[in-house]
Amino acid sequence: MDNLIGCALMPHPPLMIPEVGKDELQGIKTTVETASQIAELLKESNPQTIVIISPHGPVFEDAVTVSIHPRLRGSMASFGAADVTLGFETDNLLIKHIIRSCQRLGINLLELTDDMAKNHRTSLTLDHGAFVPLYYLAKAGFKGQIVNLSIGMLAYEEMYTFGKAVQAAIGNMDKRVAVIASGDLSHRLTPTAPAGYNPRGAEFDHQVVAALKNADVKALLNMDRKLIEEAGECGLRPIFFLLGVMGGLDVEATNLSYEGPFGVGYAVVLYRIKGKK
Repeated sequence: MDNLIGCALMPHPPLMIPEVGKDELQGIKTTVETASQIAELLKESNPQTIVIISPHGPVFEDAVTVSIHPRLRGSMASFGAADVTLGFETDNLLIKHIIRSCQRLGINLLELTDDMAKNHRTSLTLDHGAFVPLYYLAKAGFKGQIVNLSIGMLAYEEMYTFGKAVQAAIGNMDKRVAVIASGDLSHRLTPTAPAGYNPRGAEFDHQVVAALKNADVKALLNMDRKLIEEAGECGLRPIFFLLGVMGGLDVEATNLSYEGPFGVGYAVVLYRIKGKK
């Protein structure tokens, strides 16, 4: 599958944007450096389209969503940096292939149109979960198209199958595509963490990072559900999706880093696609 040029997990704290994080950027120096390295490596492979999935877009109980709009924009205005903006054209051809693949595999995919966004009082703009990783890709020089996906509260196995649907859709395209899952790990690592402290947050992060090193979907599926609940995470469904995109492929994890100085776990990893297993 030569046209899938790479997959990555990237976190999305707004403070990763220099105009937002300012002095706090030093506190996550390793995360910023690794994200920058991954963006540069992906850009070197010359992707024409980036598929990105976020846990902070419109989230439905029974469906995943894809933004149907010719051009998607976003900014850091909600975080005090209105001048930091991004805009990308949408790859509608790839979206059509993803829709067909989801129909074949029984995944409920909602097409988020202007009218649907108004009816559900949601936005078609890039949420910060998508914006932060794309900021680093744009900084590295990426100027191609995107496909903007949002998770649904589906079973983890279904999120994996959604990833397989996207893999099949990419395989039907004659263009170079990279896939990014945006997600943070536990939000309960310290007493000052945004979701409060839970000592099991660090245990959750340790298990997830170990699984990420080997792209081990079985290890994640076998995780204690109570541990997952207590961790207060937002990255597990995007991770299952990413592993589905790589399902059946021989991959190598590189540029992996982890830190959580502000109470939220930030894991970053790039997967090099070596071929089929």
